[in-house]
This record gives sequence, structure tokens and C-alpha cells, in this order.
Amino acid sequence: MRAARTALRLPALPQLRTKEPKRKTRRPDCVVWLGAAFLAGYLPGIWLGRDGTTALGQQLAAWYTESPESTAFTAAFGTRFAVGALQLCAVLLCGFCIWGVGLLVLLFAARGGFLGFCAASVAAADGAAGLLRYRCDTAVSDVAMLLLCLWLAGWSAQLAAQLFCAAQGRATRETPGTVRRLLSRFAAAMVLSAAVSAVGSVLVLAVGSGR
Repeated sequence: MRAARTALRLPALPQLRTKEPKRKTRRPDCVVWLGAAFLAGYLPGIWLGRDGTTALGQQLAAWYTESPESTAFTAAFGTRFAVGALQLCAVLLCGFCIWGVGLLVLLFAARGGFLGFCAASVAAADGAAGLLRYRCDTAVSDVAMLLLCLWLAGWSAQLAAQLFCAAQGRATRETPGTVRRLLSRFAAAMVLSAAVSAVGSVLVLAVGSGR
């Protein structure tokens, strides 16, 4: 009885409210898969252009092996920046589609296939020397644009995944913030693409003048 009375006199301990852990929103871990899709498309592209007999392959080989001495900086920069901007816009638009993740995989596979086809066509037309010149002219811009597209594709895939959940009736409050982050990173990627295009144009003109 005495123990019961003592227990009644003790003040009730306040119940601690355990905070639920916040769900961290992180980009889908798809950058590795998109890079794998790029490589998966690159190898078939090499196989398709290994003979160099197609009209498209011959045109690409002639365009890439053309001497840049008569090319102005503005023309070289405009061509490279237009190609880079087109890729970034395609990655951005994939984010506003519920099937955007699948479209991104197809986009990177197609990009890899095209670059592999170009390299094989140049090698078939001019041999190892032509392939080496092609790599010197395009390696910096191609690698830089691939990294920029992969960086932007991570945020684009996150938005596409959220839109897919919304279409399934599981909308999240994070979608407007994801849209703002995607657009801001798209603007940053465009600025970096312009810088990469300028550096690539300078290198191409410098290498071409030294031949």
C-alpha cells in the first residue's frame, strides 16, 4: 500500500515525442545506368560504321576530317554550342515526362551509338591517323558534354520519377522544388556548355593551324 501511494504521488513523466525521420529526397541513382547505356550504344555504333560504306558515314568522315583552317571561330563555336544545347534541352524535356527515365536511357544509348558510328567511319576513311586527329578535335568537348548531360540527367530523372508517382496517385510536395532545382541547373549547364564549346573551338583551330 505504501509503495502504491508513493507511486501515486510521483508526477507523471512527460511523454517524449519522437520525431519521425525526415525522408531525404535524393536523386535516383541512375547516373551509372545512363553511363552504361552510353557505352552499350557506343559499341554497336562502332560495328555499324566499321566498313565506312554508308553515305552518312562518308559524309561524317569528310566533315570531321575537313581542315579547320578556313573555319572562323564564330562558326566553330556556334556549331558546337548548338549541338551541346540540343543535348541539354533533350535531357531537360525528359524530366517533364512520366516516362522520362526510360527516355533518358534511350537518349544516352543513341548518343553513344552516334559517337561510335562517327569514330568508326573516320577510322575507315582515314585510318589510324584520321582517328587520332578526330579524337584530338572532339575528345574535350565530347567528354565534357557527356559529364554535363549525366549531371543534369540525375535531376531530370528525379523529376520524372516524381511525376510518375503523381500519375499513380502518390503526389509529393517536393515536385515544385525539384522543378526549380532542375531549371537552375539547366541554366548552369548551358553556361558551362558555352565555355566548353569555346575551349573546344580554340583547340580545334589551334590543332588545325599546327598541321
